[in-house]
Amino acid sequence: YEQCKIDVAYSNTNVKLIGISGGVSYGALGMSHHSAQDIAAMAAVPNMRVHLPSDRLQTECLTRALLADDKPAYIRVGRNAVDDVYEEGNVPFEMDKATFVTEGSDVAVIACGEMVKPAADAAAKLKEEGISVTVVDMYCVKPLDKEAVVKAAQNAKAVVTVEEHAPYGGLGSMVSQVVGSECPKKVVNLSLPDAPVITGTSKEVFQYYGLDAEGIVKTIKEVL
Repeated sequence: YEQCKIDVAYSNTNVKLIGISGGVSYGALGMSHHSAQDIAAMAAVPNMRVHLPSDRLQTECLTRALLADDKPAYIRVGRNAVDDVYEEGNVPFEMDKATFVTEGSDVAVIACGEMVKPAADAAAKLKEEGISVTVVDMYCVKPLDKEAVVKAAQNAKAVVTVEEHAPYGGLGSMVSQVVGSECPKKVVNLSLPDAPVITGTSKEVFQYYGLDAEGIVKTIKEVL
């Protein structure tokens, strides 16, 4: 952490740090092998950007963009294959700008990393029931795309954040700060707990804590 802070960020060195197997990628090996505090830790360092791409296609776009600049950055990637959020040849991407996967008027779901796909799946399920959901892919956690947060919140009755991270200092905390100061709305944060996480595969962990599509659907209905 000291090297990240001083040798990379403070010195503004052109280094890209890849955080492999982030979140609960090593789920079955338990809390000693989980990395659920990296957003909070890295985002607290001045000059350090923090990115959590949502699928392989966006990861490629982000990698090309990072190769073209000379600033420090931290990128969290998982260990296991994940379903695509986007389509080959059709990946909307702008550096440090969130992507609106869907746009709706009932609830805004702001997610990052591997949580974007289940958020999009939840929105699709709810659409069949007449509930309109905005899904924002906040791959750029720092700098946070505040304009996208405000736009999503203003057009919704409430905001739900979804992250594979501890409940403090992550996406939910950042979004709550922006919503609270710019366009006050109820914000509900779906995250891992501030406690030892259960042992199981990633999917089992997500299901247990309501971080899969069904859990997100349940939370959205409760919010409404």
